[in-house]
Amino acid sequence: MDNFFSQFRKEAQKIRLSHKERGVMRRTFEEAMRSGAFVKSPIRITPSPYPFFSSKLVSPLAFILLLAIAGGGTAYAAEGAVPGDTLYAIKLKVNEPVREALAVSSEAKANWHAEAAERRMEEAEVLAERGTLTPETKTELEANLDRHAAEVETVVSVIEQESPIVAADISTRFGSALAAHGAVIARLGEEGENEVSRHESGDFSRALKDRGRKIAFAERRVSLDDEAENTVQMAAKLEVAMPAPVAVSGDREELTLRLAKNASTTLDEAEVRLDSIRKNLGVTTTARVKAQIGKTRNLIRNLRGEGASASSSKDKGEKALKDAATLKVFIEAQEKFRERVLLPAPGIDDTSENQGDEEENEEDENEKEED
Repeated sequence: MDNFFSQFRKEAQKIRLSHKERGVMRRTFEEAMRSGAFVKSPIRITPSPYPFFSSKLVSPLAFILLLAIAGGGTAYAAEGAVPGDTLYAIKLKVNEPVREALAVSSEAKANWHAEAAERRMEEAEVLAERGTLTPETKTELEANLDRHAAEVETVVSVIEQESPIVAADISTRFGSALAAHGAVIARLGEEGENEVSRHESGDFSRALKDRGRKIAFAERRVSLDDEAENTVQMAAKLEVAMPAPVAVSGDREELTLRLAKNASTTLDEAEVRLDSIRKNLGVTTTARVKAQIGKTRNLIRNLRGEGASASSSKDKGEKALKDAATLKVFIEAQEKFRERVLLPAPGIDDTSENQGDEEENEEDENEKEED
């Protein structure tokens, strides 16, 4: 037992929050503070899953102090746990319920459940890369992911009543994340040596893609009916007043701008990640990824091109966000699984007139560094 605590203490001292985790914590607390609502504390003392933490052995106050002192490092360590790890129960039954309780507004709740589903996908990536994704583990991850996905849909349906633009944006971002992580899991799984894990990774990837296709929330709502827009356009040509449906085009334009903003932010995050790992990538790979980023940026800039309809601009906005999400997820996966070749991201055109110039510049820079 002494050896266990000694080793546990050494490992806990190595724990550091990543940039992404610090950002998530900051945004969570800022959202809670902005709400200004008084809520019942989410903290509850429950029996520990570990027998040596039995509350019967100490007074209630001492037990709380024990959790405060020993639990902090454990909670941080648990953030990197995956199914099969000792601390995974802490991640699911302690960390995430607290995060969920801190999500006060409807938008914050939807975003949290979308993030929780994304955490399950990231765990599947780790297991697929290790070649240890079993049928039992896949079922467990899918069940948890389905629960959070259902919560996203439920909360979004509530948000939809007051702010259909926000609802459509959340669903589009969630659908983009599903598609991106599904592609990463497929690529990691297909290279594995374990046949069972390869099969389960493929199944998990296909399930994510199917769910992403079914979401298609932006096509269903936001007063964005194609037939209604066509009617408005025809009425405009005939100079007939159509006061009610005129909001259709405005709604689409507002959604397009929001999608473009989120795509641009996601792309900025992807570029920061790329800069941190470019020294581990080949010149050609770096140039191709930069070309993909450039193509996506051009798509964002041209969303409201001359003569473009509101409908086509919205579709381009969704594609821009999907491509940006795919780039970000693949770059993050490449950073995590350095031994694997995951870039350039699939499904994004990486042809560019400047690609050759970029490669030459990269080579010149490398030569200068060597000199």
